Amino acid sequence: MQQGSAPRVLIISHDVVGARMAGPGIRAWHMAQVLARQQPVTLIAPRPIDLQPAEFRCGDYVWGDAASLAAWLNDADLVVANGFLFEAHPELAQVACPLVLDLYDPVLLENIEQLRTSPADQRAARAAADQALLARQLAAGDFFLCATERQRDLYLGALMLAGRLTPELIDVDSRARALIDVVPFGLESSSPVKQAPALRGVLPGIGVDDPLLLWTGGLWDWLDPLTLIEAMPRIVARHPQTRLVFLAGQHPGNIVTMRMPQRAKDLARRLDLLDRHVFFYDQWVPYERRADFLLEATIAVSLHRDHLETAYSAVRSRFLDHLWAGLPSVVSDGDAAAELVRRGGLGRVVMPGDIAGVAQAVGDLLADDSERNTRRAHALAQASALTWERVLQPLMRFCLRPHIMRDRFNQSEIVSTTPDESTARVQAAVARLDELWKVQPHELTSQVPLLGEAKRAANSLTRWYVLPIVEQQNAFNAAMTHALQQLAEAVENLSAIAPQLGGQIEQLRVQIERLKHEEAPLHQHIADIEQHLCDIDDAQTMLAERLAQAAPGAEQRS
Repeated sequence: MQQGSAPRVLIISHDVVGARMAGPGIRAWHMAQVLARQQPVTLIAPRPIDLQPAEFRCGDYVWGDAASLAAWLNDADLVVANGFLFEAHPELAQVACPLVLDLYDPVLLENIEQLRTSPADQRAARAAADQALLARQLAAGDFFLCATERQRDLYLGALMLAGRLTPELIDVDSRARALIDVVPFGLESSSPVKQAPALRGVLPGIGVDDPLLLWTGGLWDWLDPLTLIEAMPRIVARHPQTRLVFLAGQHPGNIVTMRMPQRAKDLARRLDLLDRHVFFYDQWVPYERRADFLLEATIAVSLHRDHLETAYSAVRSRFLDHLWAGLPSVVSDGDAAAELVRRGGLGRVVMPGDIAGVAQAVGDLLADDSERNTRRAHALAQASALTWERVLQPLMRFCLRPHIMRDRFNQSEIVSTTPDESTARVQAAVARLDELWKVQPHELTSQVPLLGEAKRAANSLTRWYVLPIVEQQNAFNAAMTHALQQLAEAVENLSAIAPQLGGQIEQLRVQIERLKHEEAPLHQHIADIEQHLCDIDDAQTMLAERLAQAAPGAEQRS
C-alpha cells in the first residue's frame, strides 16, 4: 500500500455472483459496490462474474486451488471473506494483511438441520468438521461480521472460549465492537421498478386481479412451506380466488439438492391444489428482475420450523425484499425477522407449525385493505433504515483503518484442540498389528478315528517343513510390527511438536514481513549516514587545508 492511499480491498465470495445469485453473492456484491465509493475494491467468486460494474474490478478463482487465489491475495492490503472459505482454502488463515471474516451464516446449525435424515455417523462427522472450521475462523480473523445482535452474543461466547476476549482488548474496547460487529443484510436505496409482467397473466391459472401470496425465499429443508400449503384450503374457503406462488428455482450455486421442493409439490398435489391454487415457479429469478415478481404480490409469506438454525439466522435477504416492495408479511415466530415484523408493525407473526394461525393471519390481511396499506407504509419506512450504505458502516470504518487483531502465534494451539483422526487411526492399526503379528501353526485334526490318524501322520511328515517357514514369517512380522510401531511413535511425536513448529514458522514469517516494511527506511537511513560521513570527511579536508594555509611560513613554502 502506498503512503497516504486507501487500502486495496479484496472481497472473496464462496458462492456465485452474477445475474442469478443467492444471499451470499448478493451480500458480497453490495459490499463491493459500497466500499468502492471510498477505496479500491476487487470482487472475486468461484465462477466468472457475468456482471460488468464500473466501480470495481471483478475476477474469479478455482475452488480449492490455492494458487488461483495467490495472485489476488498478493495484490490486496485487506481481505474480506465469508468464513466458509476456510473449508477449501485454509491458507487464508496465514494471510499477512488484515482479514475480515463474515460469519453471518451459522453453517454448523444449518448443516444439523440439512442432514437431519442422514446417518448418525455422517451427521456427527459433519458437525465435528464444522466445529473445527469455526475454531479456525475464530483464530484467524482480525474483524468479524455477524448479522444480528443475537448472533453476536452467540459468537462472543465462542470467541471467549477461543481466547480472543482478552483483558487488553476489553480495557480499550469494553463491548468488543472492534473485534465483532453487526452488519445485517441490507437493501438498495432506490425503489423497486417494474420492468415486465412476471406472474399475473403469465403463469397459467393466475389472473390479473387474483389475491397473490408470494413465497420469496428458496424451498430449503429447514424452512416450512408445508404449513402454508396445508393452510391454503382454509384460506381459499374465505377468499376463493387466492393464489400462492413459490419461487422455487434451483440454487445457482453448487449446494446439496434439497428434498423440500418435491415434498411441497407432493403435498399440494395430494390436497388437489397444485396448479389450481398453489404454483411453483421453477426458475431462479434473476436478481435484477425480482421487483417484477414482488410488485405483483398482495402478501409475502416466510415460515420456518422451530430450531436453532432459524433462531440464530440472519434476517434473510428475500424477507428484506418484502420491505423493499412494501409488502405485508406473515412470518413464523422465533427468528430475527419475526422480531422485526412485531416491532415495526410489518404484518402478522404466527407460531411455527400453526396451520390455523397461518390461515387466520393471511385471511384477515386479505380481508382488510386498510390494514394492508398500514403494513405497507411501515414496511417502506423500515426499508429506508436498512440500506446497504447504512448497515455496512462498521465494515467501512474498518476497511479505511484496517489492523491486525489476531495473535498469530496462538492459532496453532486453537486449531490443535480438534482431535487428529489420522493419528488415532494409525495408533489403532498398530495396536491391531501387535495382536496379530505372531503366526501359530495349527495341526490337522478330525473327530473321525481313521481320518484323525491320517491327519496326525500328515502333521508329522510336514512339521519339519512348516515350522521353519512359520518361524521365518514370525520373524518378518515382528520386525515389520516393530518398525511400524516406531514409525507411529515418530508420527505422534511430530504431531505433538507440529503446532510449536507452526507457531515458530509463522513468527519468522511475520518478522520477515516486518523487515520488508522496514527495509526501505533502513536503506535510506544507511544512505543518510553515508552522506553524513562524506560531509564530515569533506569538512575535515577543508579544515585541514585552512589550517595548513594559516600555519606560519605557509606563504614562504608556497
